[in-house]
Amino acid sequence: MRTFLLLPLCMAFLLFARCAREVIIDLPEVAPKIVAVCHFTEGQHFRANITLSQPVNVGDDPDQPDAVDATLAINGAFYDVLYRVKGEGNTYYWRSHQQKLAQTGVDYSFVVRVPGYPTVQATSRIPLHQPIDPVVIKAGDVVVESLPDGSKELRIPLELRLNQLPASERYFAFNLTHDTEVYESFSPPVLDYSKEQLPTNFLADGRTISLLHNIPEPVVLIDEKYWADDRRALYLIARIPYNPQTDRPRRMYITWRTLSKEFYRYHLSLSRQGANLPLNEPDAVFNNMAGGLGNFSGYSVRIDTVDIPGF
Repeated sequence: MRTFLLLPLCMAFLLFARCAREVIIDLPEVAPKIVAVCHFTEGQHFRANITLSQPVNVGDDPDQPDAVDATLAINGAFYDVLYRVKGEGNTYYWRSHQQKLAQTGVDYSFVVRVPGYPTVQATSRIPLHQPIDPVVIKAGDVVVESLPDGSKELRIPLELRLNQLPASERYFAFNLTHDTEVYESFSPPVLDYSKEQLPTNFLADGRTISLLHNIPEPVVLIDEKYWADDRRALYLIARIPYNPQTDRPRRMYITWRTLSKEFYRYHLSLSRQGANLPLNEPDAVFNNMAGGLGNFSGYSVRIDTVDIPGF
């Protein structure tokens, strides 16, 4: 009887020992490549970050090449040279000249040349903006919740409805912010200062949350699957905490972006990289910089201001 008990215990011990075995993966060395990332929108400069690729286990910031020739072209014709500008610390970025601002509906080509490396290039445009209907907050819809610390929170239902749903390329992102005025007293009202453009958290149903992606840009990416059944609206509940003794939330800002396919696919792939489980096969980061790595992509943007009633 003891023999039969001992055998399963030995097998279990061997199984756990195998699970704890250290595995060393010898990754092949890859020659460094030029990495160029440039996102652009209407009325703004082209601004690019240009670095050299490095192994994933290197913790330092990537090196930036010194001799960089970065140019823009329209329909194959030269348009502008991006010049190097000092950034934070010892970093640099490359920017177009004062008069060279991005325009909607133009096919831009971006080319980066660095001695000793292959030339990298990509093409993209700013898509035509697909607006949402004007958002109006009704006083009767605003709910005030009391929080355990004595502060309060506004719960504001929002319907972000597309004016028209495109037949294809449904690539969108949004951001919510708000202003809060801080008073020394309310009777009489004496304004102290304003807290402007604070980030606004929100609630949504499970399906909606599962199809939203946090990305490095200050917006939330909406997965194109959200619009699969031809729905046109995104339903959210904005959450704005405030101190009832001093604060008055005044207005919200709703940022709505229409994205190029290149912008959408790049940032969606970044989000999936961060969400991978340890045993899952990682998704490849989308790259449209031929000859190197990175992303060159346009987007259009509009910001709507909405007053918060009752305050």
